[in-house]
Amino acid sequence: MFFFKKNFLIFLFLSLIFSLNTNAGGMWGKGDLKLSKSTMEFLMMYMYGAGNTKYSADKKNKNKPDIFVVAIDGNSSFYYYCPYPSCMDPDQPMAIRKCEKQSNGTPCKVLALKRRIVWKNGGKKVKIKKSMLKDPISVAQAIKDGGFYDGDIMKLAGIDYETGQTTDKKISGDVDRYDYPLLISTLPSDTKDSWRDYVEGGNEKYKVWVMAKQKDGGMTYGWEANNKSWKDVTKKAFDRCNRYVTSTPNKYPYDTICILYYKGTTPTNPDEKVSSAINYYGAHKASSFLSDNLNLIDNQKELLTVKNVEQSSKDTVEQLKSLKELLDAGVISKEEFENLKKKILN
Repeated sequence: MFFFKKNFLIFLFLSLIFSLNTNAGGMWGKGDLKLSKSTMEFLMMYMYGAGNTKYSADKKNKNKPDIFVVAIDGNSSFYYYCPYPSCMDPDQPMAIRKCEKQSNGTPCKVLALKRRIVWKNGGKKVKIKKSMLKDPISVAQAIKDGGFYDGDIMKLAGIDYETGQTTDKKISGDVDRYDYPLLISTLPSDTKDSWRDYVEGGNEKYKVWVMAKQKDGGMTYGWEANNKSWKDVTKKAFDRCNRYVTSTPNKYPYDTICILYYKGTTPTNPDEKVSSAINYYGAHKASSFLSDNLNLIDNQKELLTVKNVEQSSKDTVEQLKSLKELLDAGVISKEEFENLKKKILN
């Protein structure tokens, strides 16, 4: 009897060890993965324990990396920290769901637990030791050597060892002299890093950059790039930005909306800002907010006003309704209807 119990306990112990090192439920990533520049920089921040210090149990210690989840296209990520001396095992399904909310539905998988990369890509195993953190270049090189990043690591943002946050200097210590637009140049380093990734990250035909103003003067951003259409990327960028606004409404003025600031690297004009907001939010909500925040459109008074665009939008809707009534009554043909509709919309 004793022999049976002893062997049974050994079996349970070994089973537990095995389960802790097994990809339970297929939540760990597998296959080729290439991180975008901004995701690589978020991974670096994660490895260094970056986070809001007011949530740290001990202000003398940085937060401890817990779990890092990434979209399979390498463009979105989500991570948790442990701000206490010890924490429960991370909720992997929850982290994956959080990541997929940010990725517009692109599937996400676990990339790292603590500072150990668990994504299986056939390359060498990667584990970031504490001794490596004094040299961020060696940390970035280890991740690149593992096959997860193809970019030039010397172009990555620097890391503040005390806070884990990115800095305005490059990882080499050189000052960041990138030619940012005036609006972007006034924003924090993580936003500027994302802007660089937005500009340099790929050869997509369509890309747009959307932002919302916070109460403290900061800006929340969302961007999208693909080869489908301007309409598709604009909606997805608005979806991403608006998701941040609605998830933390107390950070923004009442009824805040997101605004389209760039198509590619070209700043949008007031007409484009207002019309895209109306298309996404509707005339009433868009005009209600923008009428009180004209500085977010353009501070030149002679340019197009919100009310003008709102009225123009209403007139267009009425014309289309009348045209549809003529089609339904048989007064005009389907072909005539389509031709007239194009003229109205143009």
